[in-house]
Amino acid sequence: MEERLTSPKIDRRAYIRARVLEVLGDLDVGINMWLAGGSRNAAGKVFNAVKALLSALVTKNLGKLSSNEWYMKKGYTAPTHSLKGISIDLGKLGYTGIDNLVDKAYLLHDYQYNGFDPDFSKYRTRDEVLHDITTVIEAILRNVKDWFREEWDQDLDKFYTITESDFKKLTTRSTT
Repeated sequence: MEERLTSPKIDRRAYIRARVLEVLGDLDVGINMWLAGGSRNAAGKVFNAVKALLSALVTKNLGKLSSNEWYMKKGYTAPTHSLKGISIDLGKLGYTGIDNLVDKAYLLHDYQYNGFDPDFSKYRTRDEVLHDITTVIEAILRNVKDWFREEWDQDLDKFYTITESDFKKLTTRSTT
């Protein structure tokens, strides 16, 4: 399900909700891409989920973030080149571990473009990639309901349940 993405300046709650739907959708697509054999595309979708997550968290916390003017102009979109700084700022607000999530997301983004090229890739094997993919997905699924409890509704819960179910397939398959 895709929702119209309105400006957070118009409807902050709708923007956050649309981004959370994007997070869950991208995670689920990434899981299913991995299961179908597309490891680089899966890594890219998980990276996109992290970007959408940071966008939603920034929008939710616009009044609490330092550099509020930058966040109001650009930061709420979570530009790729700014994810590290955004994650540090969110960590200061109590989002524990978000900086580690972003670090893994950057590695997955790099893998999406470079694969296992020995001159560029930080990964040597698919198992290493899968480790980071599952770590990121598990961390998001563990925290997303709590982080967005005010925005949570039946639709989000439905997509969460689908993503969680598919994640169980991924982790079951990877341990057998």
